[in-house]
Amino acid sequence: MARKRTQRTQHRQASRTTLLIVGEGPDDQAFIKHMNQQFRADNASVKPTIEKQSGGSPGNIITNAARKYGHLPFDQRFFVLDSDIPISQQDHDKAKKHGYHIILWSPICLEGALLDVLGEKIGSDEPAASLKKRLHPLLDGHHTDSNAYQSRFPRAVLEKATNESVVAVKKALVKESA
Repeated sequence: MARKRTQRTQHRQASRTTLLIVGEGPDDQAFIKHMNQQFRADNASVKPTIEKQSGGSPGNIITNAARKYGHLPFDQRFFVLDSDIPISQQDHDKAKKHGYHIILWSPICLEGALLDVLGEKIGSDEPAASLKKRLHPLLDGHHTDSNAYQSRFPRAVLEKATNESVVAVKKALVKESA
C-alpha cells in the first residue's frame, strides 16, 4: 500500500540584496553601522556587510578591498572614501572593474560630512585633522564605536540630512539607487 505524501509548505526566503560597503577606516565603519541600525526596519530587503580598510591612499584601499572581497558574491559594492586625496582615473577604473561604486565623504572626510549635517561651517581649506578635533568631543564615546553617534545622529537627524555623501550612504543601505 502506497503512503500518502503530505505536502510540505515551503517557506521561501524573500530575495535579499547583498551589499558590501567598505569604508576607509574604523570610524567610517562605526558610523555606517550606526546608520544601518537607524534604518534597519527600512532595509529588510538588504543584507549589508560593512567593512573597513586601514586607511592609506584611495588606490591602496581599492586594490586591497578588491583583492580581499573580490571572490565573494555581493549584488552591490561601495567604497566610502574621504575626498581630501583625489582618486586617479586608474583607481576609478579599477573600482568599476570590480563592481564598486564610489561615495566620497564631503566636505573633505567623514567628520566634515557629519559636522555639515549638524549645521557647522566647514572652511574650504580646513584640514581633516581639524575636523576630527571638532567632531570627536561631540560624540558619546570613541569615534570607532557605533554607539557614540546615537545622540547626535539619531534617525530623525539622518532623515533630514541634506549632505550628499550621507544621503548616498543612506540610499545604499535602504536599497535605493545611490
